[in-house]
Amino acid sequence: LQFPAVDFTTIVQLIGPAFTIALLGAIESLLSATVADGMAGTRHDSNQELIGQGIANVAAPLFGGFAATGAIARTATNIRNGATSPVAGLVHCGFLVAVILLLAPLAVHVPLAALAAILFYVAWNMSDAHRFVHLARTAPRPDVAILLLTFALTVFTDLVVAVNVGVVLASLVFMRRMAQAVSVEAHSHEDVAAETGAPVALPRDTVVYTIDGPFFFGAAENLENALRRSQSHVRTLVIRMGRVPFMDATGLTALDEIVQDFQRTGARVVLVEVRPNVREKLQRAGIVARVGAGGLYATLAEYVTAGAVSATGDRPARSGTA
Repeated sequence: LQFPAVDFTTIVQLIGPAFTIALLGAIESLLSATVADGMAGTRHDSNQELIGQGIANVAAPLFGGFAATGAIARTATNIRNGATSPVAGLVHCGFLVAVILLLAPLAVHVPLAALAAILFYVAWNMSDAHRFVHLARTAPRPDVAILLLTFALTVFTDLVVAVNVGVVLASLVFMRRMAQAVSVEAHSHEDVAAETGAPVALPRDTVVYTIDGPFFFGAAENLENALRRSQSHVRTLVIRMGRVPFMDATGLTALDEIVQDFQRTGARVVLVEVRPNVREKLQRAGIVARVGAGGLYATLAEYVTAGAVSATGDRPARSGTA
């Protein structure tokens, strides 16, 4: 047992490679567990797998070891030979320890050319060339571009650089797709009347929008662009948020700015169908206080019945807010 000497300079130098190794280890182990599930008909616990691997990789360097992951080849070999529990892995470890302690002197006489051939064979099996070609032909173009770029960086530069670049690009592509999946839909008064069945009609200067999807920084611009065109003639803006599972800080800021912009023009903003977790964030951001007690309703029908102005100009009695 020996604790390494770690200083700030060492941490700065190793944080990048450490992140890459951790990421590769997680991917390799989860892929190995998925393959094992397919072969044995089981179902693994991803959290348990990664936490156990993390504890092992933190403890191993204290005894001169290095990072390790779940291995597809040996896992598949164990399952094919009847392994049904982690005892197979323990037996494997014990056998390797015995080989190292008893047969290590004989390894000196193994020709390096033979070891090189074995490494080439192992590397080729790990490359999964058939899957690589299949993905390059069938995957979406952004994913193919990331795959080829990561592969090229791995070959011509460094694995650390390749993995970091690949993860960043994949994250950007994912955020772009999420932003495109979020839609802001306007509802006509006829649609609102047909959906709610309320006897009270919405006034002409009231608009109803539905946000469908997570309201994060990538989707905030969609709502702003949709509302900017209707801000001049609107007296009441109703935003349906029943399909918003979460909001981030940028989404909250964008919504707060929208509320303020409409209120400065004398318009009213009403939020309906807000989920409890989203409402908690709105309260912490001060948006609930800004829209006021009459600015929150549990359903659109409740707002139309209790809070909207009828077609004759009479305001019905308010039955309560959400």
